[in-house]
Amino acid sequence: MSYDRSEVDLSNCDREPIHIPGSIQPHGAMVVLDEETGRVLFVSQNVDRFLGSTNREYVGAQLSDVVGSTVAHDLGNAVARSGSSHTAGLVLKAKLGDSNTLADITVHRHGGRTFLEFEDPASPEDTEVALHLTQSLVRRVDGQKEFDPLFRTTARLVRAMLGYDRVMVYRFLHNGAGRVVAEAKDPSLKSFLGQHFPVSDIPMQARKLYVQNWVRVIGDANFVPVPLTPRVSEEEAPVDLSHAHLRSVSPIHCEYLRNMGVAASMSVSIVVDGELWGLISCHHNSPKWLSIPLRVSIELFAQYFSLHVASIEHREQKAAAMSTRTRLDAIIAEVRPEESVDTVLKSRLDDFARLIASDGAGLWSKGEWASHGVSPPENMVPELMELVAGRAGRAIWDTQDLASFTGNREIYGTRVAGMLAIPISVSNPDFLVFFRSEEAHQIEWAGEPTKTEIKTEYGKRLTPRGSFDTWREDVRHKSVPWSDADLVIADAIRGYVRDVMLSHNDATEEQREKTENQRKLLNAELNHRVKNILSLVKSIAAQTGANSESVDDYAKSFEGRLRALSYAHDQSFAGSDGGELGSLITAEADMHRFAQMPDRIVISGEPVGLTERAFGVFALLLHEMMTNASKYGSLSVPSGKLEVSWALTEDGDCRLDWVESGGPEVVIPTRKGFGSKLIEKTVSHDLDGTVDLQFAKAGLKATFVLPAQHLFKVTTAVQSRTDEAIKQESYPIGGMRVLLVEDQSLIAMDTEELLRALGAIEVTVAATVDAALLSIEHKRPECAVLDLNLGEQTSEDVAAELERLEIPYVFATGYRDGISIPAGYSGVPVVRKPVASGALSSALVRSLQGGPASSGG
Repeated sequence: MSYDRSEVDLSNCDREPIHIPGSIQPHGAMVVLDEETGRVLFVSQNVDRFLGSTNREYVGAQLSDVVGSTVAHDLGNAVARSGSSHTAGLVLKAKLGDSNTLADITVHRHGGRTFLEFEDPASPEDTEVALHLTQSLVRRVDGQKEFDPLFRTTARLVRAMLGYDRVMVYRFLHNGAGRVVAEAKDPSLKSFLGQHFPVSDIPMQARKLYVQNWVRVIGDANFVPVPLTPRVSEEEAPVDLSHAHLRSVSPIHCEYLRNMGVAASMSVSIVVDGELWGLISCHHNSPKWLSIPLRVSIELFAQYFSLHVASIEHREQKAAAMSTRTRLDAIIAEVRPEESVDTVLKSRLDDFARLIASDGAGLWSKGEWASHGVSPPENMVPELMELVAGRAGRAIWDTQDLASFTGNREIYGTRVAGMLAIPISVSNPDFLVFFRSEEAHQIEWAGEPTKTEIKTEYGKRLTPRGSFDTWREDVRHKSVPWSDADLVIADAIRGYVRDVMLSHNDATEEQREKTENQRKLLNAELNHRVKNILSLVKSIAAQTGANSESVDDYAKSFEGRLRALSYAHDQSFAGSDGGELGSLITAEADMHRFAQMPDRIVISGEPVGLTERAFGVFALLLHEMMTNASKYGSLSVPSGKLEVSWALTEDGDCRLDWVESGGPEVVIPTRKGFGSKLIEKTVSHDLDGTVDLQFAKAGLKATFVLPAQHLFKVTTAVQSRTDEAIKQESYPIGGMRVLLVEDQSLIAMDTEELLRALGAIEVTVAATVDAALLSIEHKRPECAVLDLNLGEQTSEDVAAELERLEIPYVFATGYRDGISIPAGYSGVPVVRKPVASGALSSALVRSLQGGPASSGG
């Protein structure tokens, strides 16, 4: 219709106009309208499948005559709601004309035409899944703040939710090639993880379409295209299907999929700052179609995922830039106003060379050259820099192949193989450059990265590679490529050096005098603080010595008090004003906790900030309280407990309660040592607060009230850890192999993560009783977690086998009573769903120790 596919050959494959194929995939039908008149221009040859075998002439008809007035009205509203964008409007389960056929329809406008795409209506199951799909995916990846765990989680989630045999996260490199950075697959498939795919696998016109249409589904790689009729006349513009989900696919791409053993695929675009950043690529070994509601959900997730990727990338780039600027500050710190910037840069080239992984650096400024480490012969530099200036202009430029760039393989390709050039002047072609030597290395490709020319009835044709077995390429006479991280650092260097040059040129005597005054002020403040700290340390040393019974007692007490003072000092300088109460208490409590007794110290309270003064005072007070509890009070015996809680009063003060129990019987002290005086006096004297100590026989009880003027609101809570978080730090199954029997894939993924967080070195997941028994026979686990209800089965047979082998295990169940526990297994520890880390940890501990069951969780 729009071009002859037989003319796609070796010379023009990369220019194949895939956006105007003139045909669609056969699992749907299409009607194309004139946007202005609303009359039918083209229909797919299979349109009767949805509109009935009427043998009528559709071209020229009004839409209402084709699909009925009600559906035509609904489609008009749908396309109106989508606005002027290419976003498709939706009409689900539309009843078409007199045929009583139901269809899901998408409608979009493009190029003066309106496109209607008809597909079979989604099943009730698909519709229900679609309602929760985006929410589930977003919720589960939202907490990932680094790329590697984000990509691994996404691949596993998409596969679990949509059922594809293989899901890959594919990231484009700056040279256009791609690399598989995460993969979730059927165990029978070989892995592509870590392998590279050449830039030619996705031609530029295909990359452009991926940016325009974020979800691309091929339901059957062996499909026979359905043409649009009538054919476009020479006077008419081709039918542009760029935004159509049903758009037919290049036959070479279908051959590419078949060569991979792929029968169906879905590609989800990752678009960052308007550019194609990567793909989520899904493959299936048999035909597979996604309904319209599922595609819409995936497209919404693609948009969220792209924003999340952009956020992480921008955060990493910002961190790299800030780190670089900090290191540059140290390099430039000693620059004197009378020195020229060129002189400074030349004298510090060795420092600059360490900012980016390189073998040498050079400065080309005002036609003069200076270098450090590996660099070209000096007589070759002017010619090289002229070439670079012509290519780079005022932009950062890099290559790993100077030999090909210059055409001089005698000079370049061994000692000097790669180059990164950073323009540092806004008016002159001056550059700070970095060099890398040749580093012979191997790149793993998913098959040899070439396409093959074959002879067909149409002449010479280009066919995609037929094998995707790992193919290793030996790379010679090139350096290791400059990474995106290198380019981010290079951009930070460019901005920094330009700022230095401008500020240096604009510096005045008044500015230098102002800087000197600031330096004096800072020195005076530092001197004041140091004197105060030394005075405080002197006082602590004297009072500790006067109240110690031995040298060893003195050393331990003095060290603990200095540690508390140091922590308070660090925290007060970490922010603009003091620190958070919960973090301070938790830091001191951690020294008295044990993994076997996570509930020994219980801490609770809302986020409260302490001013710098209050933070330092309370750090010393808290240390004394913890020390006394561990020497004389509840923490001096294994059975003892300590509860610390706090809350704000109606007056805005903070009331903190300290309750000890389970320790030795308390004896009222006959004298007050330095520690006791410190506890009573610091709050009342330094903070104008109150202290109430009650020496009850069952355990010390204390109440402290900190006045509101020493408190501030914590906007981002750095709250003390809960009991649940404390339990997570216990590793009851550290280094163990664990069997997890769970038939719900998402629950299995969550539980597997919990088990690994609790120390499991290997987690084998089985969804059925047979799979679990086979796994036990193949590789005996050291403990197990069994979902009681496996659809139509229970895990009782698995439990029996574990009992026979004397392997500890726990049950997981969603029931809230004991009816679901099989007879004879009442002593097995039980954790309730949804599984919490602390409950799972406790249940595993009881199982490993042979303890009784519990309904906690």
